[in-house]
Amino acid sequence: MAQESNAPEKLLTVREAAQLLRLGEVTVYRLAQRHKIPAVKVGGSWRFNRGLLEEWLMAGGSGSARRILVVDDDPDLRRMLQHILTLRGQPPMLAGSVREAQVVLRETTFDLVFLDVILPDGSGADVFRAIRAADSSALVVLMTGFPDHPAVAEALSLGPVMLMRKPFGAREIDDVLRTTARQALPAAIPVARTRA
Repeated sequence: MAQESNAPEKLLTVREAAQLLRLGEVTVYRLAQRHKIPAVKVGGSWRFNRGLLEEWLMAGGSGSARRILVVDDDPDLRRMLQHILTLRGQPPMLAGSVREAQVVLRETTFDLVFLDVILPDGSGADVFRAIRAADSSALVVLMTGFPDHPAVAEALSLGPVMLMRKPFGAREIDDVLRTTARQALPAAIPVARTRA
């Protein structure tokens, strides 16, 4: 029988937090100083709880949920993404077609879009164009079961994206959330290089 440990979780140093976040040490220090990252001062040095840092990172590095759109004609896949993203504190908006996505994109912008490449009423590239017209900084994740389809090449030609091959599960979604959160961080706080 395993015993529960009441020992406090080891706090990370600035260097360890920087490695976890894949940021420069000076950047992590400045984020802590500006209260932009969960941190506590212990004996004059910043310390970080790994769990809180991971939650902060999953929320887009801002402490608040990112605006996420899921565009896919498969209702089961939309529900799965909605369920997982909501559990992660980031409930998405949903669209099942190019037309629905274009209506939603006229009303709001998104930080992250999970986009099916092949939709019944058009190509994911059509939605990608609308995303870029609304907000060129939105991160786009193309989802496809057919990576060699011409529509994938067309969408990839429209700008930088991530590609997720169907089928996928919670682990891949978490990987995307972590990766896209890291991609969004340097835009908010310049990354300072540390000496090796």
